[in-house]
Amino acid sequence: MADGLAGHMFDFYAYVKDSPWLGGDQEYSGLNEGFPYWFNGLVPLAYGLDDERLKTQVQTAVDYILEHQAEDGWIGPEKTKQDRHLWGRFPVMLALMQLAEADLRQKGRIVNAMHRFVNLMHALLKDNFTCYNTMWGRARSHDMILVLQWMYEKHPGNNKKRLWECMRMLNQVAYDWAEWFSEGVYLKEDLDTVDEEIWKRYFPFEHGVNAAQGLKAGAVIRRFTHNDSLLESTHNGVEWTFKYHGTASGTIIGDERLVGLSPIRGYIPLPTPSLPHSLLLPN
Repeated sequence: MADGLAGHMFDFYAYVKDSPWLGGDQEYSGLNEGFPYWFNGLVPLAYGLDDERLKTQVQTAVDYILEHQAEDGWIGPEKTKQDRHLWGRFPVMLALMQLAEADLRQKGRIVNAMHRFVNLMHALLKDNFTCYNTMWGRARSHDMILVLQWMYEKHPGNNKKRLWECMRMLNQVAYDWAEWFSEGVYLKEDLDTVDEEIWKRYFPFEHGVNAAQGLKAGAVIRRFTHNDSLLESTHNGVEWTFKYHGTASGTIIGDERLVGLSPIRGYIPLPTPSLPHSLLLPN
C-alpha cells in the first residue's frame, strides 16, 4: 500500500493535496470527507511501517489542521454554522487518536486540540443537536463515540462529564443499528426485489459504507451503556451481512447500497477497509 496508490495520494490526488483541509479548494461534496478518509488511513500506514516519507505527510497534515483550529474549537475548513457538520470530523478525530498513541511527543498538543473540539461539540449537541443533522453522522456516530471513550479512559483531563454527555447525546439521536439487526426488520432478500418504499426507509443501514462501519456500533455502544442485548444484535449483524450480502472474498456486495448475493453486481471499494476495523471490536 505504501508503494502503491494509497501511499502516493498526497502527491497527486486533488481531494488530498488540494483539499480545503490543507487550504485548497478541491472537494467532491459539502461533507468535506475526502481528506479525512485519507488521513485516517495514512496515520496507521505510516507508523505501522515506520515509513519516514509517509510520516512526513502525516506531519504536514496534522500541523496544518491544528494550526488552523478555529478559536471556538472547530476542526476543519468550514467557517459558518450553516456549513458545519460533525460527520467529517469523525475520521480526523480517529486519526488524531491514533497519532497521539503512535507519537508520544505530539500527544499533548493533539489531546488539547481534541478537548477543545469536544467542548464545542458538547455545546452544539446541547443546542438542539446543531451540526449533527446529516444521515452520515447519525449512522456513523459510533466512530466518534469510540474516540470519546479513548479520551475518557486515557486523557480525560477535567472533562469527564462533557465526554460522557457527548457520548450520550450522539447516541440519543443516532440511527439504531440494534433495531436494524433484528428479525423482521433486517432485509435478507436481494434489495432489488424489495418494494422501493421499504428499502428507502432503511437506506441509512443499507448504504455500503454505513453497513461496514455499522457492524461495530453495538460493541462501541455497549461499552458505555452496558446493554447486553447488543451482544445478540451485533452477532446478528455480522452473520447476516456476510450471509445475505457478502462475497466469497470477504467484502460486501453493493454498488451504493446492499443488494443481495448476485455475483454480477459490483461493489464500491470504500466498505472494504472499514470492515476489519469493525470486526475487530465485536471480537
